[in-house]
Amino acid sequence: MTEYTYKAVDAKGKKVFGNLEANSLDDIEYRLDNQGFHFISARIKKQSLSMFSRRKITRRQLIVFFMYLEQMAEAGIPIIDTLIEMRNSESSGSLQKILNGLVDDISSGLTLSAAMQEHPSVFGQLIISLVRAGEQTGNMGAVFGELKSIITWQDEIIRKTKKLMTYPLFVGVIVFAVVCFLMIYLVPQLVSFIASMNQEIPLLTRALIVVSDIFVNYWLLIVLLPPTLFVVAKVVIKNSVKARYQFDRYKLSVPLFGEAMNKLMLSRFCKSFALLYNAGISVLDCLSISGDVVSNLYIEEELEEISRKISSGDSLYDAFSSAQMFPPLVLRMLHVGEQTGGLGESLIRISDFYSRDVSDLVDKIQVMIEPVMTLIMGLLLGWIMLAVLGPIYDIISRIQL
Repeated sequence: MTEYTYKAVDAKGKKVFGNLEANSLDDIEYRLDNQGFHFISARIKKQSLSMFSRRKITRRQLIVFFMYLEQMAEAGIPIIDTLIEMRNSESSGSLQKILNGLVDDISSGLTLSAAMQEHPSVFGQLIISLVRAGEQTGNMGAVFGELKSIITWQDEIIRKTKKLMTYPLFVGVIVFAVVCFLMIYLVPQLVSFIASMNQEIPLLTRALIVVSDIFVNYWLLIVLLPPTLFVVAKVVIKNSVKARYQFDRYKLSVPLFGEAMNKLMLSRFCKSFALLYNAGISVLDCLSISGDVVSNLYIEEELEEISRKISSGDSLYDAFSSAQMFPPLVLRMLHVGEQTGGLGESLIRISDFYSRDVSDLVDKIQVMIEPVMTLIMGLLLGWIMLAVLGPIYDIISRIQL
C-alpha cells in the first residue's frame, strides 16, 4: 500500500485533511465515502528524510487519546465518529497514521480491540485485553478511564525509574571526566616539577605517577572502553536469552538500586494484574499479560512457573508462595484477597504501597549519592595534594634559614 495525503469534505461542508494508506485513488474515494466524506483530491505523501520523521507514539499522547475516548463514550458518541474527529484534528503525523488505521479497520467490520491488535507497538496486550473486556461488558467509558489512569501511573513509574538511573550515571560521568582531566593534563605538569627537584619520591607520589602515565599513554582506551563495553553488553543481552535472563535477575539484587527496581516491578505487576482481574479476565491470562508488562525475563519465567502450578490445581497463594520474588507482605495480601474475594482490591493496595515506597527509596538513594560522590572526589583530590605537596614540603623543611 501507498500512503496518500487527501483532502475531502464532511457532511457539513467542512474541509478535512489527513493521511491514508491505500492501493489507489479509487480505494481512497471508496473508504472516505464509507466514512461519510466527499473525496476531493489526494497525492502520494512525501517521505521525510529527517531522523525525527518516524517518532513513536508517546505515553502522553496515549493518555490524551484515552481521556478523549472516555469523554466521548460517556457522552454516547460512537467510537468511529470519535476516532474520525480525533484524526482530523490531530497534528502529529505518526498518531494520525495510527488513527487512520483504526478508522479503516473498524469501518471494515473489526472491533476496536481487534483494530488495536494491528498496532502492537502502540497498544500493548494489557490495553487490548482491557478494551476487549469493555466490549464484552458494554462499559467502554469505564475501561477508557482505567486505561487513562494506568498509563498515567505507568508514566510516573517510568519517570521514577529514569530518575533513579539517570542521576547516578550523570554524576559518575562528571567524576570520570574530572579524573581524566587531572591525570592527563594537571598531574603530569606537577610531576615534572617534582622530578626536577632531584630527591627521593615518596610512595604516594610514585603511585600517582604510575596512574597518570597509564591515563596519558592509554587515554583513548580508557575513554572508549566504558561505552564500548556498554554497547557490547547491550547487544549480547538483546540477542541472548540466557544473558538477558541473568542480567534481569542480577539487576534485582544490586544493593539499593535492585531493591528499588524490584519494588517497581512488583508495583507494575500488581496494578496490571488487578485491573485485568477486575475486568473479568481469567487468572492465567492475567499472569501472562502482567508478565509482559513488567519487561523482566526473570520475573516472566517465575510467573510462567506460577501459571503451571495453578493449572495443575494449586491455589493462588500456594503457587505464589513457591516463587522467590514475592515478599511476605504480597503473599499475605494475596491470601486475604483470595479468601475474601477481594483479590483485585488487595493487589491495588499492594501496588499503591510499593509505589509510595519507591518514591521514598529514590529520594533516599539520591540523598546518599551526593555525599558518596563528594567523598570520592575528596579522597581523590586529597591523594593528589599529598602526592604533590608532600615532596615540596620536604624540600622547604630542609632549607636552612
